[in-house]
Amino acid sequence: MKPVVDLKYCKGCNICIYMCPKKCYSKGVDISPRGYFAAVVSEPQNCYNHKREGKLICELCVLSCPDQAISWHPEGEETK
Repeated sequence: MKPVVDLKYCKGCNICIYMCPKKCYSKGVDISPRGYFAAVVSEPQNCYNHKREGKLICELCVLSCPDQAISWHPEGEETK
């Protein structure tokens, strides 16, 4: 599983950056469609859930996002 930030919803509050215990997120350098510097998943391999075969043991980023812009996707799945 890997975390994915949906740029249509992220407003760049950076709460996920501060909440992630494994520091998987960083502030983006490109402006999102909403006009913000959205968070990006910069270190997905550090995520607790990266090699858990579908079992989520940490969801702090998802639970802390006020815009519900973060979701989980299986490795190798294409996201838009």
